Amino acid sequence: MGLSSNVLWHQTKKPGLMNILKTKKLYFSYCLEDILGSERLKGIAFPMVSLCDLPLSEFGAGKWAYGNYALGFSRKWGVEKGFNPVCYCLRDSEFFTNQIDNLGKAFDSGNVDLIEKAIYPFSYMKFVEGPLLKKRYVNYRFYDEKEIRLVPTIEGIGDYPYFLDDINYEKYKNNNNGSSVLGTYGVPFEYTDLKYVIVESEQNRIEVQRFFQRQKCRFLSHRNSDKVSDT
Repeated sequence: MGLSSNVLWHQTKKPGLMNILKTKKLYFSYCLEDILGSERLKGIAFPMVSLCDLPLSEFGAGKWAYGNYALGFSRKWGVEKGFNPVCYCLRDSEFFTNQIDNLGKAFDSGNVDLIEKAIYPFSYMKFVEGPLLKKRYVNYRFYDEKEIRLVPTIEGIGDYPYFLDDINYEKYKNNNNGSSVLGTYGVPFEYTDLKYVIVESEQNRIEVQRFFQRQKCRFLSHRNSDKVSDT
């Protein structure tokens, strides 16, 4: 089997899953990355929605690093919404070094437009491997996730900052009960865009199926009721 599929997966936890299903929206949230980390800066957080392009058969224990629940969207939906594969970089690669040089020159110029254009590529970059604090992995291989993400435009998030340094990221979360979500900004979908819902247990499966039944949703029927599966 090839290492991609026609289903794009969004991992989450149970409260996130039910909120997403009720509102029919994937919410933008600030995600702290160490792509621009240094001795003085732990990283930078861009707003984004992340999916992964892996067949479900490739989900091992390490691939459930972001929650034990998942929504499977059609690839067609992801393409239409503008999701794009992440650019995985080696820390000492010439490509990454050139991007850093371009960013430095932009800051030296003092031109806000140039700075925004120079920093934008970093919102779609990720190191091939590095620490994953959520699961306390010292050297997690991000490259294996085949991440696809959507970063909103500056105009698309109202008065929210386009990025946060690590200090302001923590302040933002502290001021929002631990959440890094950007209010109600996000990516809408219809239930017809969903291909699968993966839950943690049989009890969860019944709960989600009943939710869809209350919505009188055609996502579930006698022919496709197995689209809600437990792990």
